[in-house]
Amino acid sequence: MKRAFCEIVTAVGLLHVAIVVIYLNLYHQDVKSKRIFTKEEELEGRIKGISSSINDISTKYSGLKDVRSQCSQLTFSFASHVTQPTLHTNNTSIFLLVLITSGVGTLYSERRNSVRNTWGDKSIKSGQRNWERVFVIGKALSAEHSEEIRQEAAFFEDILVLDMADSYKNLVIKILSELLWSLIHVNPRFILKADDDVYVHVPGLLLWLDNYANNNYAGDKLYGGFVIGDGEVRRGEKRKNRVARDCLAKDLYPPYCTGAFYVLSTDILPSLFKAVERRPAFPVEDAYMGILAQEIGLQPVDIPGFYFRKKVTDYGRCDFASAIAVGHNLGLVEFIFVAKNLEQTKQLPKSYYKCFLMYEWVGFIFLLIFLIILVFLMVIFVKFLSHLRRILYGIYLKV
Repeated sequence: MKRAFCEIVTAVGLLHVAIVVIYLNLYHQDVKSKRIFTKEEELEGRIKGISSSINDISTKYSGLKDVRSQCSQLTFSFASHVTQPTLHTNNTSIFLLVLITSGVGTLYSERRNSVRNTWGDKSIKSGQRNWERVFVIGKALSAEHSEEIRQEAAFFEDILVLDMADSYKNLVIKILSELLWSLIHVNPRFILKADDDVYVHVPGLLLWLDNYANNNYAGDKLYGGFVIGDGEVRRGEKRKNRVARDCLAKDLYPPYCTGAFYVLSTDILPSLFKAVERRPAFPVEDAYMGILAQEIGLQPVDIPGFYFRKKVTDYGRCDFASAIAVGHNLGLVEFIFVAKNLEQTKQLPKSYYKCFLMYEWVGFIFLLIFLIILVFLMVIFVKFLSHLRRILYGIYLKV
């Protein structure tokens, strides 16, 4: 009995030592994750192909403009630009280009201003990594809207106008066209595609991308965001996201990133564009991007902190502490609410689970209950071993 008691005490002691070690390791890792970008890293010039001039890049990829595809729902071809933004950063040093999908009309102009005044403000400190913000819209159908966009584009110099009509059906043309423009005219290392009704914590995204680029031994190839599993292909005639069978024969989509926000590394774009000819484009833009990624052998990556929920009031402090992208259907009031909570929780661990276990009382209770259950199971296991040993010893004596 004494031996069994000693074994239990030893087991419990070892368990607590293990818990302390795990806790210290979590804390140590969180401190490490807070490292800042160094100027030396910025000067390393890791963007592939930046030794070429913009004209060389344009010549190299100009043939991609001829990519075509067709199915019953959509005839795809790239849209050229009508108006370009003025980037104030040297193109060869742009680490991240943020492409914000917007539209024509008062609602969209208000959203653009909300982004400019909050998370898209270029004065936001973002370490040593350079980033640029570009809004992407189609052509206005009325002279009044055209003039409004012309004035806004001239004043802010951050709007890319594509020669196409803005519509849900044409969204996939819009997104792929803005990506081609980015490849030819900017050639950043990474591109964030985001809607104008989401909130992005740019410094947090830059930090994650920097760590990804430095620690990813398979190379920089990236297609990441909030990953959706095998979704069902909708065939109903009245559905907005309907896909005809001649456009996609399969009944399930491969995993893909929700269209509210996702990140692409520029090095995958040429292969992605060429895959359009083998996989006809259809109007469901985010699911189609998953089809193209699968075609070139690229798996979508879940980026921690990409949260796709409708109500920001449902977020806890650990959600905000770990948040990088939050959406969707957010307006200026929600933008301000998110920014305030991000500021209040910036000292907490960036990993949701670390934050939950280390700072939330619910997490502490969960951990305590887990330890009690674990100790209970260990006691039973020790008793079982002791009983088994007596049985085996009895059998040995009889033999």
